[in-house]
This record gives sequence, structure tokens and C-alpha cells, in this order.
Amino acid sequence: MNMEIQAALDVADETDSFLQITDVIYDKESEVGYDELNEAEKTVFCIDQLLREMENGGFVQFIHHEAGARAHDTHEALERIRAKASADVLSGIIAFFDDGQVPVDEDDRIAAFDLIESEHADDIASMDDRFYDSGENLVEMTLRFVQKNLKDFR
Repeated sequence: MNMEIQAALDVADETDSFLQITDVIYDKESEVGYDELNEAEKTVFCIDQLLREMENGGFVQFIHHEAGARAHDTHEALERIRAKASADVLSGIIAFFDDGQVPVDEDDRIAAFDLIESEHADDIASMDDRFYDSGENLVEMTLRFVQKNLKDFR
């Protein structure tokens, strides 16, 4: 996998590079499962899921789908790539949940978030805006992380 990741890093277009790297990670995840990915691989996986869900509907979409079950892992991934503003916004979303614990079970997570959203819809919309307006290029930041941690992609 390391050679595939290195080849992807050598692609000039950062979006194409990122997509090639995520393809490699997703292939591994489908073979061995998320829990068997190492920390570096989970970082890329979580950042990609966050980006996909945020593009398709913001934090509501993120929490309502599989990515939401990994909200805490995603927060750690944002910290690992040094995306402080994005991590701070996600912390705010996580803080809405009882004891800051986002349920892993999809039905429990959606039910909890639907209650949260009914009371805090404006706050959540504002957090979506803060995320989009953060100025952090998560693709670029993730590529730098991959480059620095290339040895961890096996």
C-alpha cells in the first residue's frame, strides 16, 4: 500500500491525489474493517467521510450517517492534521450530546440528534457555516499529514 500512497502523493492535482489515497484506504477498510485500520489510515478515512457528508448536507448529514458513529475519531483526525478550527466546530456539535457522547448505534444517534436539532437548529446551521468558512483546506492538510506519516501506510 505504501507504494500506492506514494504514487498518489506524486499526482500534481491535490484533489486527484486525495481521491487516489482514499481509494486505497477504502479498499483496505472493505477488506479488514475500520477497526483494523491503523491511526494514520483512520485519519484519512474519517476526514474523507467528514468532507463527503459536509458537502452533502452539513452536520445533520454527518451525524445521520455512518460517519456520525465516528464523530470522536473524526475529531481526533482533525486534531492530527492540525485543523484546529474544524476540530473546534466539531467539538461544538459533539457537546450537544449528553455527556459529549455521540451514540454509535445509528437509531440512537439519529433520535438524539433530532431532539438536539429541534432545539438548536440555528446553532447547528451556524456551525455548518463556521465549518465551511474556516479557511482550512482539509484536503491539503490531509495530504501533508500523509506525506509526513508515509511509513504508517502499510
